[in-house]
Amino acid sequence: MKFEGQQPNISNTANLESKKSSSLFTKDELNKFKNLSEKEQKKQQEERLQKLEELQNKFRSAVEEATKTGKVEEAQKLKTAFDKDAEELKQLIKATEIWENAFSMEIIPDKEINSAKTAIKKLKAKGHIVQDYAKDMLTKVDWKEKLKDSYEIISISVGELFGDTKVHTYADIKSKAIENGLELVPAKLAPSIRLNYEKNGEWTPIAMEAIRERDGYLALFDCTDSDSGSSLLGNYDASDDDVWYSNMRFFFVRE
Repeated sequence: MKFEGQQPNISNTANLESKKSSSLFTKDELNKFKNLSEKEQKKQQEERLQKLEELQNKFRSAVEEATKTGKVEEAQKLKTAFDKDAEELKQLIKATEIWENAFSMEIIPDKEINSAKTAIKKLKAKGHIVQDYAKDMLTKVDWKEKLKDSYEIISISVGELFGDTKVHTYADIKSKAIENGLELVPAKLAPSIRLNYEKNGEWTPIAMEAIRERDGYLALFDCTDSDSGSSLLGNYDASDDDVWYSNMRFFFVRE
């Protein structure tokens, strides 16, 4: 859906400058919209676009009347309503653009994995390499944590998340993701993600609460493909103040 935001030509009508509305969507309202199905999001956008077209037509008629009579109150009222709805539609469109290039998969937690030992055994049985640092980190996972029956896992880049090409800290990345309806991945789910993600898939860290590995550094699990084979290992750039480039992707849970 394209919305160009074109305004009627009002240059011949006195003082009809655009007024910013203060009643645009709140963060909670945008998050509710983001959590709707794609079909429902599209329906809401189409309804708002139709409303905009109706407002625009009414505004044009009001401008013609104001030009004849000099009374601009009704035209101004419609102009303000148009501006408000146009801004809200732009917000909704921007809210869905973030997911256009996101890769998603459903992950059902593997019930056989309930400890570091069973995680390593299952991963190796399926042809994955478990690096020594990852083995150490697996012993520090909360294996008593109760998981949901299934999760929607989203792979999204830092650039897609922020809409820019700048570097961002891990703290800011986590905060921005949560703002956009995402959640951190339970560390206990990491082996199940590795089992379901394609072996030659793009290297992707798992956004989670970092774990201190054997050398004392904060680390994340990640899925990688290398010359030695597909593996689950620890990545060392997981302190809150570490920065990540825009092309880097993370796995998150989508609410």
